[in-house]
This record gives sequence, C-alpha cells and structure tokens, in this order.
Amino acid sequence: MAGRAPAAATAIGRKDPVTPMRADVVIAGGGFAGASTAFWLSRAARLQVVVVEREAICGVHASGRNAALGRQVTEHDAFTAVAVRGATWLRRPPPDLADRPLVSGCGSLLVASREATLARLVATAHRFGVPAERVPPAAVRARWPLLDATPMVGAVWFPTDGVIDIHALLAGLLAGARSRGVRVETGCEVLGCRPAGDGVRVETSKGPIDARCLVVAAGAWAEPVGAAAGGRARFDPVLRHLHVTEPLADVPADAPFAWHVDDEFYVRPESGACLVSACDETVVAPHDPVPSPAALSVLADKLARMAPRLVEYGIARTWACLRTFSRDGGPLVAWDDRAPWLFWVAGLGGHGATASVAIGRDAAAALAARLA
Repeated sequence: MAGRAPAAATAIGRKDPVTPMRADVVIAGGGFAGASTAFWLSRAARLQVVVVEREAICGVHASGRNAALGRQVTEHDAFTAVAVRGATWLRRPPPDLADRPLVSGCGSLLVASREATLARLVATAHRFGVPAERVPPAAVRARWPLLDATPMVGAVWFPTDGVIDIHALLAGLLAGARSRGVRVETGCEVLGCRPAGDGVRVETSKGPIDARCLVVAAGAWAEPVGAAAGGRARFDPVLRHLHVTEPLADVPADAPFAWHVDDEFYVRPESGACLVSACDETVVAPHDPVPSPAALSVLADKLARMAPRLVEYGIARTWACLRTFSRDGGPLVAWDDRAPWLFWVAGLGGHGATASVAIGRDAAAALAARLA
C-alpha cells in the first residue's frame, strides 16, 4: 500500500496544533537504531516516516558517547551475526550513506588469559566467516608496549575490525533518510501514546501524530516509551565509564584496539593519548549520566592488575554512557506481541555503532512487509 498523502495541517512546528500530523511510521529516537531504520525504510517502501528525537540534536546519548570500537566477534551470537553484517556495510558503505569507509583498518587484538577463551574466539570467528589469527603475547606487546605486564596467554588478531567514525555514520544515516523524504524532528519528546483507529496516536511535545506504527528506538528509554504505547519488553540500561589519558608517546596512532576479554578492559589510541575503559557495569534507571566519583578508583584498580604501565599516566577526561540490554541479552528487532502498532529496535547492548546498519535494514524489511 502506498503511503498516505500529507495532511493539510500538521501539528509539528505549530504552537497551537489543531489537526494531528499523519504519518505511516513514527520512529522514537534519532540515534543509530532509529536513524538506520529510517535510512533503510525510506529505501524499502513509499511510506511517510517521521523521526522524533527528544534532544536538540540526534545522537547525544549512547550513539555519541561510545568508544567507537568496531568489534565483530562478541559475547553473544545474536550480536556477532549483526555486527559482522554491519561491519561489512561500514567497510563498503552505499554511496548515499558515505563516500568512504566508515571504519578504520587498524584491526583489533582480543586478549585472553585462558586458552579456552582464545579457542572460543577463534571458533566463533570461523563460524561467522570473520578473518582471525591467533597470535602470541610477544605480538601483542610489540603493538602495545604499554601492555607488557598484562596477564595473557595470547590474543586473536582480527584484521577487519577497526575504529568507527561514529559522527560521520550518524550524520550519513540521517542525511540519507532526509534525502528520501524522512522528516526528523529534534526537541520533540514522546509524552504518551494511545490506540487510534487501526494505529496509534503519539502525543509529543510538538503536538500529536496519528500513525500506523510506532517504532521504539529510544535506547535507554526504550522500556518507558514502549510501555506508554502498550508494549511489554523489558530492558536494563547499564552505566559504563570511558576515560582519555594525558598525552603519551608509547603507542602508534594506527595501533589496533586491544580488549582483554577475560578480565575486561579495553584501550585504543585517541589523538596522541589512549582511550581506556575498565568495562564497569552498573544497572541504572534511564537518565543522562554524569561520571561517578568512584570511576577513577575503579579504573586504577583494574589497571594496577591488568596494565600497570597505564597507571603512570593521568586521566585528562572522563565521561559516562548507558548501554541498554534486553532481558535475553540480544537485540530486540520485532513487532510487539501485545500492541500490533508497536515495533521494537532496541537493546543494542553497546554494539550499536557496529551493528546498527544491519539492524536497521532488518527492521525496515519487517516494517515494509507489513505496512507497504
């Protein structure tokens, strides 16, 4: 079915709306999940799509505060599957997304202190067709002298991993969506929802929108936004801290990112310094996070055990972000089983930068199959 024609009067942008805006699809959230869904949906079907983003600009939360690590082999097969597909798009993006690769070719070293971990990483890589090679500790220390005291039995080298240009990725997804008629409304908060006809009325801070479908791509806020529309999925926002050290000269700018997967921490070059995280995890309510006073102590304790040479460097900057997990641990990209007007694109678990291009394509295909 072709998309509806625009209503004569719309709520968005008017101070005193009278007639609700009409759309086929309202996407709540303008980060990676929502922007990718809009990008692919605008190419999959002739539907009126509106992205509503509460903040003044898109991507100010998890999509703009992550470490930009393009890691394909993850702790969960469901994420590995979409991360591998997403990384392929990042290496060779469609021309209306970007005119260059969106992920560097630096590769990654997934370090382990147990033989079983290395065997699992290699087996998973082979199962998903990801190039991988086991390397000895000396190879890790040659690339990362600062890890010379890190406990390890070796690492797996992933040459097609890399660091993602997260800002170019989000900008390209939004620009590509807009070029095909998607409307992106920032400073537009979802206040509530209710069934309306065969669809849903989405009440926003800029007025109501009558739509056939609401897509919840609201990151840490997915559960309350979805619940307002009658959905019942559960999510856990998890707080993590990231830090940038003072400038140092021990790491080449093109060094791979290194991630110790047994006693988790990661490190990568960052503008003449290192970006490092202790991979701390605290389940919290959705909010705009600020760094915890204890974050530096947690980092110092982890590095004292795992990378003592990094303790020598001061921390120049710290910030916090929320990663959001579904209760089964994998991404939720599906119609709600209770509210037929509700579709979930949520629970990306910190893998949104790598996986969102693939996840958005899957979401768009499912939406177009029902609505187009």
